[in-house]
Amino acid sequence: MRTLLLTATSQSISGDDLSALLSFKSLITSDPRQVLSSWDTANNGTNMASFVFCQWTGVSCNDRRHPGRVTALCLSDISLVGTISPQLGNLTLLRVVDLSANSLDGQIPSSLGGCPKLRAMNLSINHLSGTIPDDLGQLSKLAIFDVGHNNLAGDIPKSFSNLTSLLKFIIERNFIHGQDLSWMGNLTSLTHFVLKGNHFTGNIPEAFGKMANLIYFSVLDNQLEGHVPLPIFNFSSIRFLDLGFNRLSGSLPLDIGVKLPRIKRFNTLVNHFEGIIPPTFSNASALESLLLRGNKYHGTIPREIGIHGNLKFFALGHNVLQATRPSDWEFLTSLTNCSSLQMLDVGQNNLVGAMPVNIANLSNELSWIDLSGNQINGTIPSDLWKFKLTSLNLSYNLFTGTLPFDIGRLPRINSIYISYNRITGQIPQSLGNVSQLSSLTLSHNFLDGSIPTSLGNLTKLQYLDLSGNALMGQIPQEILAIPSLTKLLSLSNNALSGSIPRQIGLLNSLVKMDLSMNKLSGEIPNAIGSCVQLSFLNFQGNLLQGRIPENLNNLRSLEILDLSKNNLAGPIPEFLANFTILTNLNLSFNELSGHVPNTGIFCNATVVSLSGNIMLCGGPPDLQFPSCSSKGFDRASVHRLHVLIFCIVGTLFFSLFCMTAYCFIKTRMKPNIVDNENLFPYEMNERISYAELQAATESFSPANLIGSGSFGNVYIGNLIIDQNLVPIAIKVLNLSQRGASRSFLTECDALRRIRHRKLVKVITICSGSDQNGDEFKALVLELICNGSLDEWLHASTTAISTSYRRINLMKRLHIALDVAEALEYLHHHIVPPIVHCDIKPSNILLDDDMVAHVTDFGLAKIMNIAEPCKESSSFVIKGTIGYVAPEYGAGSPVSMDGDIYSYGVLLLEMFTGRRPTDNFVNGMASLIDYVKMAYPNNLLEILDTNATYNGNTQDMTQLAVYPIFRLGLACCKESPRERMKMDNVVMELNAIKKAFSAHTYA
Repeated sequence: MRTLLLTATSQSISGDDLSALLSFKSLITSDPRQVLSSWDTANNGTNMASFVFCQWTGVSCNDRRHPGRVTALCLSDISLVGTISPQLGNLTLLRVVDLSANSLDGQIPSSLGGCPKLRAMNLSINHLSGTIPDDLGQLSKLAIFDVGHNNLAGDIPKSFSNLTSLLKFIIERNFIHGQDLSWMGNLTSLTHFVLKGNHFTGNIPEAFGKMANLIYFSVLDNQLEGHVPLPIFNFSSIRFLDLGFNRLSGSLPLDIGVKLPRIKRFNTLVNHFEGIIPPTFSNASALESLLLRGNKYHGTIPREIGIHGNLKFFALGHNVLQATRPSDWEFLTSLTNCSSLQMLDVGQNNLVGAMPVNIANLSNELSWIDLSGNQINGTIPSDLWKFKLTSLNLSYNLFTGTLPFDIGRLPRINSIYISYNRITGQIPQSLGNVSQLSSLTLSHNFLDGSIPTSLGNLTKLQYLDLSGNALMGQIPQEILAIPSLTKLLSLSNNALSGSIPRQIGLLNSLVKMDLSMNKLSGEIPNAIGSCVQLSFLNFQGNLLQGRIPENLNNLRSLEILDLSKNNLAGPIPEFLANFTILTNLNLSFNELSGHVPNTGIFCNATVVSLSGNIMLCGGPPDLQFPSCSSKGFDRASVHRLHVLIFCIVGTLFFSLFCMTAYCFIKTRMKPNIVDNENLFPYEMNERISYAELQAATESFSPANLIGSGSFGNVYIGNLIIDQNLVPIAIKVLNLSQRGASRSFLTECDALRRIRHRKLVKVITICSGSDQNGDEFKALVLELICNGSLDEWLHASTTAISTSYRRINLMKRLHIALDVAEALEYLHHHIVPPIVHCDIKPSNILLDDDMVAHVTDFGLAKIMNIAEPCKESSSFVIKGTIGYVAPEYGAGSPVSMDGDIYSYGVLLLEMFTGRRPTDNFVNGMASLIDYVKMAYPNNLLEILDTNATYNGNTQDMTQLAVYPIFRLGLACCKESPRERMKMDNVVMELNAIKKAFSAHTYA
C-alpha cells in the first residue's frame, strides 16, 4: 500500500515537472535547430511511470532518491527565441539551469527562487530585461549566478547577502546600478566577482577586502571613484584584476608584483592612477597583459618589465612616462624576451630620442605598435614588414626621412597612422599592395609628388587623410572609385590642381570629404549629388568656377558645407534654405549674384556666411545685404552691373593715377612739404592744429608721455570733440629720424582705409608747423588705456607684477583671437590687403575689458595684387628682430606670410612668457626651437606659470595648450608656403576657444 502511495505521489510530482517543461516549450516562439522536437508527448506517450521526459534533449534526471525528477535543464547556444516560463519554479529538485547564449527576452521568473536545490543558474547572453528578482536570495545553495550580457536594470537585491555559498557572481554588460555594495563583503567564498559594464558609482567598499579567495575580480567600465582598498592588491590568488574605465585614483603598491605572483592580467585602463609603475611587476612571472594606458603614471618604464617572457599585451600609452637617456629605453631589451608579444603601446608619453634599433628584435607575433605622441626622431625602421602588424601608429613624433619602400610588405595591416612628422619624399607605390588597409593617415608631413594611382587598389580603405603636405598633380580617379571609402577623404592643404573628377560621384557612402586649400579648378561636378551620405563637404580655397550644382539638393545629410573662397557665380540655390541640419553654410568670397533666400537656415545669421559676394541682394535683415530691385537680378541686370562696376573702377583708377602723378610732381618740386589734404576721407574730424595739441598735452609735458616708438613719442591728452571732453593718444613724429615722414604717410594711408573694432581708431591728424616754425606731424588716436600686451607679459618690477601678469589662460586665448581677427581683416577683408609688418606685443594695446587692439602702422605695406611688391634685396628689412620673417633677410618681398610668421612668434611668446630675443640654453637658438624641444609632450614645462587655470591639467593640455602651440609652430614654418593663412588661424582659434570654454564652464 505504501509503495503504491509513493508511486502515485512520484507520478504526481513528475506530472508537475512535465507540466513545467511543456509550459517552457510553449513560450518558445522560435526553435530554428528543432532541438525541442523531441519534446513531443504524442510520440512519446503520456505514461508518467516511464518518465520519458528524462530522455528529452537538454533535460536530466539524476537524483537517485527521486527518480524521474528533473535535476538539470541545459539548453545553451541553440538560438531559442521566446520567454522563460514561470512554471520552471515547480522543478523543485532542479540543480542546474543553463539557458545561456540564446535570444530569450522578458524577465527572470521570480519563481526560480522556489528551487531550493539550485546550485548553478546561467542565463547569460540573452535579451532579458527587468530587475534581478529579490526571491533569488533564498537559493542558499547557489554557487554560480551568471546573468551577464543582458538588458537587466535596477540594483542588486540585498537578499543576495544570504548566498554565502556563492562562488561565481557575474552580471557583466547590463544596466545594473548601485552605490553602496559594502554588504557584498559577506560573500567571502567568491572566486569570480564580475560587475564590468554596468552603472555602479561610489567607491569600491573596504568590505571587499574580505573576499580572500578571488581569482577573477572585474569592475571594468563603471563609474567608480576613489582609491582601491589595499587588501585587493594583496590577494595572492588573483589572476585577473580589471579596474579599467572608471574614475579610480591613487598609486599602485610598490610590492604589487610580490603580493600578486599569479597575476595574468592587470588592467587600470583610463582612470586617474598616478605614481611610478612598480618595478616588482617583473616578479609576476605569469603576467600576460599589463594594461595601464590612460592614467597619470610617471617616471621611467621598468627596465626588466618583460624579463619572464610571458607578456602578450603591453599598453602603457597616454601617461606621463619618460625616456630622456638611452638607458631609459632598456625596457625594450627585456621585451625582446617575450616571444608572444602582440601589442606594444607606449604612445602619448614623453619618450625622447632615437628609436632603439632593438625594436626589430621584438616578437614576430607583434601586431600592434603605437609610438605616437612622443618626441622620437630618426627614420622609420625599414624592417617593420617582418612583423605581423595590423596597426601602426607613429603620428606626432619627429620622424624624418622617407616612408620605407617595404611598407607595402605588410599584408595584414589595416591601420597606418604617420601624421604630424617630418617625412619627406613621395608616397611609395607599394602602399597599393596592402590589401587589408582600412585607415591611412599621412597628413601634415612634407610629402611631395603626386598621389599614387596604386592606392585605388585598396578596396577595403575607409579612411584616407593626406592633408597638409605638398602633393601636386590631379586627384587620381582611381581613389574616387574605392567603394569602401566611407568615413573620410581629406586631401586638403596641398597643391593639387586640375578639375575634380566626375568619378567623385562613386563615393556614395562617404561621410566626410575635404578638398580645401588646393588649386582645383573647373566646375563642381554634378556627380557630387550622388554622395548622399555626406555630412561634411569642404571645397574652400580653390579656383572652382561656374554655378553651385543643382544636384547638391540630394545631399540632405550635410551638416557643414564650405564652398568659400572660390570663383563660383550665379544665384544661391533656393533648396539650400531647406537643409535643416546644416550648422555651417559658408559661401563667402565668391562671385554669387541675385536674391538671397529669406527662409529656412538663411534666417539664422550664425549658420550662414555670405560675405564677399558684392552682387547679392535681399535676404533676411541680419545678413545686411541691400534690397533687390523689383525686377530682380536677371542676366541682363548682372551684365549691366558688371559694366557699371567696370566704369566706376576705371574712373577711380584714372583719378588715382592723376592724383598719384600730381602728388609725385608736387613732392619733387617741394621735397620738404607734404600735402595731407586727402589723407583721410571726408567723414573724419577736421585736422587739428599744433596749438590745440599743445594745450591738450600741457605743452607735451613728460608727465603725459606714455610711450616711445621708433619714429616718435606717444602722449596722453584730452580733446573736445563734438562738445565732449575725450581722452586721446597723440603720436608725435620725430621728423629728424630717417624715414619718419615716410612712416607718417604710410600710417595715414593705411589708417584711412581700415575700420575694425580690433584696430586702434584714428581720430584726426596734425600736419603743419610748431611754435618755432619747424615741421610738425602727429596722429591723434583713440586712447586704449590699459597698457600694451608687452607690459602685461613682461612686468619689470615686483610692484607691477602684483597688478600685471594676471592674464589667465582663457584671457590669453581671447587676446590671441583678437589679434588674429584684426590681421584677418587686413589680409582678407579689404582690397587691396594691408600687411602690418610689425606685429609684436608692444604694438598690441589692451582696453579695460582686456580686448586687444592692434596699433602702429608705420611700417605697413598696402599690397598691389595686380603687380606684387618687388623690393630688392637691398631694401631695409621691415619689422623687429625676433619677429621678422626669415625670408625678409634673404631679400624676399613683403607679404602676408611675413605677418603670419610674426603672429606665430607672438603666440609662442604669449603662452611661454619668453621673448624671442631671450637667451636659450642647450643649443636652442630661438623661441621657436625652445617650443619645438618641448612639443608635444613637455608643453606644461614651458607654459608661462602666470597662465593660470583652475581645472584639470590634462584637460587644459588637450583642449588648449597643445593646440595653441601647434598653431603657433604652424605659423612659424620656415617656408612661407607652408604657413597657415590668417582666416584659417581665426577658424582654429575659434574652435579651440569653443572647446575650452565648453569644458571650463560645463
